[in-house]
Amino acid sequence: MDAYNVPVGPAAARGPRYRFRNPSGPALVAQALIASAAIADIYVILTGGAESPWLKDAVPLPGLLQVACWISFLVWFFRVRCNAEVLATGSHKYTPAFALGAWIIPLAMWWLPRRIMLDIRRVGGPPRDALLINAWWFVWLCDGPLSVAVHLLILHQTDYHNPVDQVISVLDSILAIAVIRRVTADQPAGPLPYFNMT
Repeated sequence: MDAYNVPVGPAAARGPRYRFRNPSGPALVAQALIASAAIADIYVILTGGAESPWLKDAVPLPGLLQVACWISFLVWFFRVRCNAEVLATGSHKYTPAFALGAWIIPLAMWWLPRRIMLDIRRVGGPPRDALLINAWWFVWLCDGPLSVAVHLLILHQTDYHNPVDQVISVLDSILAIAVIRRVTADQPAGPLPYFNMT
């Protein structure tokens, strides 16, 4: 059993359902992939937007990177949510499994994951980062659901490779990396004594 895979906090007394596991590995993978996707977006902007050679392939690289980003982000998100359950058992409104499901619930996906992220962050200390998380969430909405709505209902087209969309996507990537770094840093590099409060 390594230093991370041990019960801490209230879970140590009750018999843990979850174990504290190091979030640094999933965080590093998610950040690397998100940064790669942002670089790909910049390359697409610089090489002609919708006419970029990277978008002419049968399976465009930016699309593959986006899928990889989502998978790695959700792995990290689930890891830090489980850790938050160990550090503050019973203080969360939504279960770790629901934290993943919240991303695919129609309409609720527009606000529930943000709420869960704020709860995870509060376990790590004072909620001083609400502004960062809210900024990331607003830009994510602009890059995702709101962008789709504007393109379909107002612009009547589905070309998401114009400079405005790409810049919003890069900004979203920067804020997502900042959120991952902050939340991961607020979860200790192993169970520390001051978390063992029952």
